[in-house]
Amino acid sequence: MRIRYEIEFDSGSMRLSSPNHSAVINMGLNAVIAGDLEKIIFDAIYAEVLNQMGSDRREHDFKMIEKRSFSIIDSMLPRDIGYPMRHIVMKIVHSTADFAMVNLVRYSEGFFQSMVSRLRAGTTIIVDSEMVRSGIYAKPVLNKNKIACYLNDDETAEIAEQRGITRSAAGIMKGLLKNRNSAIVIGNSPTALDQAITMIEENGWYDVPVVGVPVGFVNAKSVKDRLMSSSIEHFTVYGHRGGSSVAASIVNGFGRFL
Repeated sequence: MRIRYEIEFDSGSMRLSSPNHSAVINMGLNAVIAGDLEKIIFDAIYAEVLNQMGSDRREHDFKMIEKRSFSIIDSMLPRDIGYPMRHIVMKIVHSTADFAMVNLVRYSEGFFQSMVSRLRAGTTIIVDSEMVRSGIYAKPVLNKNKIACYLNDDETAEIAEQRGITRSAAGIMKGLLKNRNSAIVIGNSPTALDQAITMIEENGWYDVPVVGVPVGFVNAKSVKDRLMSSSIEHFTVYGHRGGSSVAASIVNGFGRFL
């Protein structure tokens, strides 16, 4: 397809015409040489065409970039990490850009089946922070499940004060008492993970899967060691590493299996 544009100058104005459209632009005292004008018009048309195509193009580009990223990650992972957990580990590496995480992941034998069964049935995913909640975006997960964070509830503050525990721990306590058949996802607070482990062990709620990846240098490693030595179906990251993005990426990874 070929479209011809014509430009006419007359008394400080410019007429731009195509076979089906025309417009007059008042240029005043502004002088534009022919070469500049050609580039201005070309850039304007190009920008508008891209704008019209923008949403589809950006979506396409995002998917292509993501697909390429996962292909690179997959090629660099040790072959002894099998599916389905291989995909979860790939999501962690993708969110952190850190291949060192591969050697730090730890999970119980029954974790995947416990977690995927809960998510397929639809459950409440109790998280320890708003950052974790906001990082969970996988549509299959969100369509079937509720993400709940009780950290900032007034009742949580009261529980924390009455029991002498942190608000993060109180939020997990409230969440588990309200939602017995839930899944726990912790990315920030070691005290929240410690509370979850204690409640599950004291009540025998071993069907509750736990993602416990709090980050930090104060108690994070020790509480994750406690999780690994428990009978709870769990996923964690050895040592001091972890965080909200890691916790959310693990949950997002399950979107593929729902």
